[in-house]
Amino acid sequence: MREVKNPEVRKAEIMQAAKKLFYEKGYLNTTTQDIIKSLNISRGLLYYHFDSKEDILFSIVEKHTEPLLKKFNIIANNKKLTVKEKVKSFLDSTIISESSAEQEDYAVHDAIQLPENSFMMDKINHKLSYNMAKCFADIIKEGNEEGILNVEYPEELSAYLMTAYTFVISDKHFHKNDFEKASKYLKAFKHLLNQTLNSKELLFDL
Repeated sequence: MREVKNPEVRKAEIMQAAKKLFYEKGYLNTTTQDIIKSLNISRGLLYYHFDSKEDILFSIVEKHTEPLLKKFNIIANNKKLTVKEKVKSFLDSTIISESSAEQEDYAVHDAIQLPENSFMMDKINHKLSYNMAKCFADIIKEGNEEGILNVEYPEELSAYLMTAYTFVISDKHFHKNDFEKASKYLKAFKHLLNQTLNSKELLFDL
C-alpha cells in the first residue's frame, strides 16, 4: 500500500524527481514513466498533480522564480538601503553565478530553452519582467523624490528596461558555458542604467 502524503509534499517530490532525471538523462530522454518509476507512484497520481512533462517543467521553473520575485519586493521596500544600493542589489539578484548554480539548474535551463518550449519560456519571461518592472519603477520613483535620479517616465522606462533585460539574460549567453559573453551584456546594461536613470552620481563603475 502506497503512503498517502500531503498533496503539496507529493507535488514537490515529483518536481524534484523530474529535475534530477532531467539532469541525468536529459529532458527529451526523460519520460513521465521514468518519473513515476523513480518515485514508485501510480500514473494516476502523477497526472492528478500535473498534466504532462511540460507542465512539470513549467512548475519547476515557476517555483525557482518565486524567491526571486520576493527578493525584488524586499529590495524595493528596504528603507535601510540607498537608491544606489537598491539599483545594484536589484541587478545582482538577477545574476546566477557559476559557483552558486547547481548542475540540475542548468539541466532545467537547457530544457526550457528547447524550441518546443518557447511558449513556456515566453510566459515565464513575461511574468518576471512584469514584476521586475513594477519593483524597479518604485526604486526610480524613490530616486526622483530624493532628487538622486531624474527620470520623466519611471514606469514606462522601467517597463522597457526590465523587459529587454529579462529576455536577454534568459538566452544562452547567460548559460554556464558562456559567462564571458554574459559579462559583456551585463556591462552594457550597467552602462545603459548609468545613462538612462540620470543619476547625480555614477551608479556603476565600468
